[in-house]
Amino acid sequence: MNQYININSQLDALKIKEIEKSFYEKMNQDINIVPKVTPFKGINTDMLYIKDNKILFIKFMDTTEDLFFILEEELVEVMNEENDLLKLKMAQNNKNIFYNYIFIMPYVELDDDYKNNEFVNNHIIDKTKLQNIMDNRDLINDYLKESNNEIDLNLFILEICPEYYVVNDKDNLNKKFKKISFYNDDYKYSANMIEDSQMKDVISIKYGNTLFTGGSGTGKSTIMISRAMKLARVYPHHKFLILTDSKQACNELREKSQLLYKGNNNLEIYTFSSFVFKLAKKYNLIVDYNMLKKDFEKTFNNLLKQAKNIIKNKHMFKGIFIDEAESFSKSNIEFIREFLYKSKFIFNMFSCDSINISTNLNIFKGVYDDIEFEEKIFLDKNYRQSKELVEFGNNYAKNANEYIKYLRNNINHNEFYETKAIKSGNKAVDIIKVSDLDEQISSVLWEIEYLVSKKGLDYSEIGIIYPYNKKKLKNGKTIYFQYMLKKALEEAEIPYIYAEDNLTNISKKLGVTMSNIYTIRNLEYKAIIVCQLEMLYNHTINDKEQDYQINDFVGDLNKVYLAINRACDYLSIITTFNENSSDIIKLLIESK
Repeated sequence: MNQYININSQLDALKIKEIEKSFYEKMNQDINIVPKVTPFKGINTDMLYIKDNKILFIKFMDTTEDLFFILEEELVEVMNEENDLLKLKMAQNNKNIFYNYIFIMPYVELDDDYKNNEFVNNHIIDKTKLQNIMDNRDLINDYLKESNNEIDLNLFILEICPEYYVVNDKDNLNKKFKKISFYNDDYKYSANMIEDSQMKDVISIKYGNTLFTGGSGTGKSTIMISRAMKLARVYPHHKFLILTDSKQACNELREKSQLLYKGNNNLEIYTFSSFVFKLAKKYNLIVDYNMLKKDFEKTFNNLLKQAKNIIKNKHMFKGIFIDEAESFSKSNIEFIREFLYKSKFIFNMFSCDSINISTNLNIFKGVYDDIEFEEKIFLDKNYRQSKELVEFGNNYAKNANEYIKYLRNNINHNEFYETKAIKSGNKAVDIIKVSDLDEQISSVLWEIEYLVSKKGLDYSEIGIIYPYNKKKLKNGKTIYFQYMLKKALEEAEIPYIYAEDNLTNISKKLGVTMSNIYTIRNLEYKAIIVCQLEMLYNHTINDKEQDYQINDFVGDLNKVYLAINRACDYLSIITTFNENSSDIIKLLIESK
């Protein structure tokens, strides 16, 4: 049975009609379908039907026999005008594509008066014709035009369905559609169509509040930006907003949006802070930029209070999407919701508690407790990691959850999520014990050269993660780990770059990436080397009766979870600690 039958949307433009379900059930194996396609502004079709590089846009009409009897000429004229609009748009965009557009009217029997009507004969399938097609699917071939050049057709599909693609993804999981390569500003990109279950989640949009949760690598951000672009294209006269916590995530989402959705003028993407500054400028709020430099957090919170008090009737957006929702405070989420329409709005939150490394972390109280969600969706397919890494991550999640519940048996939720592997692989996770800091750095260099010379990786496919750039020790001295590692890489003549806000997964990288836990948060690499975990502050809990100590310890567990989930294929953890000196290292070793 075709996956798209299960699409469940409350939005008229994205609903699967009953006749569509019947159509899907009769689908032949040699047919490819892209559901709910918006080729141009003002034209929403139900499916793009593809066979032997021939394409057919199809729209299913719910028109009843009685309604058609009353509005017969008007309805035919509306369909004819939409077909003419598609012709005009195709001509304006110089698309060398052969296609046809048909309207299926399953409840209407056209009479003989239409026999000589060119539009009706070539573009409308009535009740009788549809029944014949359902009995003999080959009859629909009569409506197909010439075959298209495969490359031209694939690029055309990318252009009219950009919301269904991911950029520079390493694995093409949707085998029905080929990977597409294209250039932008002299840089080569690739695009893969998302797989069927993701497409179902993208289209199954409902009004009200929806919460997406799932472990790292389960495609939350992919579904989010795809949903946002889908709505922005279907409703070009409404505004939509994506908010993130980090500049890095914001930059990547903007890059993807600009690459895929070139005509975008109704989808805005900001960090929460930059959104507030935009409001400050628009509504002439008082901003003390000198104080911002001295005490950003205090000054920003004062600005936020101004915004909450001054900006009234903020209903600006039909849809708002919050990425990295685990890092948003309850009050900020309440503030954001004020900008939604009063009715028929879409509010989607995408969250993974186990990658929350912000100061908002509180494992004893849920941020979303006061939000009534019409729908909660749990994502568990791991699109990032190979099988062995997924198993290691799941073991870590299970062990960490059990340890937290051992500390506090009143915690009835899992802080860490397990995922399902969909990528094969036979790469092992290595935990390497060393005696001191110098040996740790030497091991980092050895791992890099091993991955390059023995495993065939490029330097740009390797990331080195450490908790912090520097740490003040108990004896008053400061260890500048980033500087020490940099010096060692230079002496070994290994090229490197620093992770920063402008570095994204799409960026061109010219060496090994060095990063602390905060600037690696939204990046992923074929190989990750985690080192200097000794810098974490909470390897054990001194007083298990203190909630704040448990909360801080979980915060460091989250940092480790985030680090190990940046790896796609290879993961090495290098440490001087052992099971006796660190509960975190003990959990990692037990996870192997």
